[in-house]
Amino acid sequence: MALAWQDSLFGEDPAEGAGALDLHALQRRPLDERSWLDVARGWVPDHADLLDELVRTAPWRQRERRVWDADVLEPRLVAVWGADELDRLPPILRGARELLGERYGVEFDSALANLYRDGRDGVAWHGDTVRKRLPETVVVTIGLGERRRFLLRPGAAGPPAVRLDSGGGDLVVMGGRCQHEWQHTVPKDARAGTRLSVTMRHSRPLPARR
Repeated sequence: MALAWQDSLFGEDPAEGAGALDLHALQRRPLDERSWLDVARGWVPDHADLLDELVRTAPWRQRERRVWDADVLEPRLVAVWGADELDRLPPILRGARELLGERYGVEFDSALANLYRDGRDGVAWHGDTVRKRLPETVVVTIGLGERRRFLLRPGAAGPPAVRLDSGGGDLVVMGGRCQHEWQHTVPKDARAGTRLSVTMRHSRPLPARR
């Protein structure tokens, strides 16, 4: 698979503690009274190596969606790991899953990767389907490769209210009612290179608040 992206020639200072996947770098950003983001820039060390490993080894496929009266290919590649396949994730992602599960009090029992091969790939505005089963959710996304616009908006229409440039090993966690009351997108961008995101979700309810 021929992909084009280039890590920064000047490098970046990783988030404090990123080498050990330390969560002290997380910063909470409230979206409203019920929804929030936690963000840590450059959280995954050696993210370029992880991207290369996933490109080589993940079970990639291109899904079809029904649009009006035609089946069309989604503009990205997808790889999925179910509950009985999570031990096949690279070790650093297995460690991230365990650490983040302890942090948020849930078991992340599925993982999905999206590979945006170039700027022609993207994903439209949406809320993750886990909202159909759970009143509140924690959805983890680790962005690898080139930073792309990751936009959020309240409701199902209107301009973006929040812009993140996600990639480079960044960690973004969407929580509370975010999947119900907000939408997010990675829009197409003719100038963009390769971006890969790894998303982890849970299927059981969050623990009761004390």
